Amino acid sequence: KDESISPNEDTTSTTDGPSGLPIEWIPAMYKEFDSQGDYGNYDLADRPHDLDIRYIVIHNTETSFQDALDLFQTPTYSSANYVVSSVEGTVAETVRPQNVAWHAGNWYINSHSIGIEHEGYAAVGGYWYTENMYKSSAALVKYLAAKYNIPLDREHIFGHDNVPGLNPAAVKTMHWDPGTYWNWEHYFNLLGANLKQAST
Repeated sequence: KDESISPNEDTTSTTDGPSGLPIEWIPAMYKEFDSQGDYGNYDLADRPHDLDIRYIVIHNTETSFQDALDLFQTPTYSSANYVVSSVEGTVAETVRPQNVAWHAGNWYINSHSIGIEHEGYAAVGGYWYTENMYKSSAALVKYLAAKYNIPLDREHIFGHDNVPGLNPAAVKTMHWDPGTYWNWEHYFNLLGANLKQAST
C-alpha cells in the first residue's frame, strides 16, 4: 500500500489562484510514517466547511525557492500552502487551502490560516523581496481574501513574527520572519488597502 498520498487528497494539477498568476501545483508530502499515528507534513481538512479560514500568514523561507519545495516533500513536519519565488515571482501551491499546512508553530493559527512562504533570508530581505515577489504575493492574497472573506487588515494579514508562542517557554523558539525588510506599507498598497487604516 502506498501511504504517501491519502485517498482523500487531491492529486490533480489544477491550482487555486487568481487568473494570470504564474502558479504551479507542486504538492507537499502527505504520508503516514508509522502505524502509531505519526504522519506529516500537513493535516487533511475540508476548510472552510469544518474550520473557518480567518488569517493569512506571511513567511520567508530562509532558504532558496527550490530548497523550500524539496523540504516540504520530505518528512519534516512542515509545509506551507504557497511558496513565492524571489526574482520571477512564480508561485508553487504546495498544500490546498482546504487543508491545514504546518507553517506557524501554533495549531490554532495553522488551523484557521493560509501560510505563504517567500523565498529569501529575512536578514537581507531588502535583496530578496523583489517587486515581482510583492506583486505575485499581493495578487494571491487579494484572491484568497476575497474567496474566504478575510479582511485586508493587519489583524488578519500578518507575519510569522506576529504569531504567539503556545506557552511562555515556546516564545523564544518562535520565528521573526518576514523581518524588518518586508515592506508592509507597499504590500498593503498593492493589496489596495491603506496600511494605517488597516492597522490596529
